Amino acid sequence: MKKMKGKVVAGVVAVGMVASMGTAFAATNAGTQMNSWYTKATGTVKSIITGEFGSYYSEQTASHNAAVNSSVDKARQDIRDAGNAELKRANNAVNAEVNAYVADIQGAQSAITTSMPAEYDNFVSTTNQTTDAGIDAIGEANKKFLNSAVKSHTGVYTGRLTTGVEATQEAAAAKLNGQISATKDALDKLLASEKSAATTEITENLQNELKALKEELAALQETGVTNAKTTITDLGAKLEQAAKDELSDIVTGITSPVSQQ
Repeated sequence: MKKMKGKVVAGVVAVGMVASMGTAFAATNAGTQMNSWYTKATGTVKSIITGEFGSYYSEQTASHNAAVNSSVDKARQDIRDAGNAELKRANNAVNAEVNAYVADIQGAQSAITTSMPAEYDNFVSTTNQTTDAGIDAIGEANKKFLNSAVKSHTGVYTGRLTTGVEATQEAAAAKLNGQISATKDALDKLLASEKSAATTEITENLQNELKALKEELAALQETGVTNAKTTITDLGAKLEQAAKDELSDIVTGITSPVSQQ
């Protein structure tokens, strides 16, 4: 602004010198000639002010627009980076949770698969021992009985023995299979419940984080815009007053003596 004011003053001095050279104010037309001089002088001053201010206005508004665009781009980039980081974090957390569950289930399956042959070997061995002991006792009794009974009764008691053992074995197998199925069903329901609860919690957490971030950015943007408007308004008022002061100085300078060269 000082540079612009200096050029305006220089222009006024130049106009005053040109207008005064070779001019003689006659008593009868001094006012007319003064008005003529002023018309030329004020036209020159206004042209200088308009040209200088036009360049200054273009420079300042271009700089302002560039700063605003840069700020908006930075805000968009920050939002994008925050969203991508949160999405990556949430996905990694869900995947880690699923992987942990899968690993736990696979570990249980591996342990069961490994121990199952020995388990049923023990079960069969124990059952057979019990059965054998029972059969041995029955056999001894049968032998004593058969020794004194009619030989034809041997087939009858052998058939009863076979039927009784098969029924016991079938009942035991049905009971065991029922327990296995019930245990699997209960575990499946528990897994489904845990999965649903975990998914709901991590989804709500993501939504809450994004909502809070949006509110924070909106408040930041509102504050920035308000401050920018205040700065622009104050600068406009300052520039306006400076221009008016310069014009006032020019008008006051009309009555000042003009240097003669």
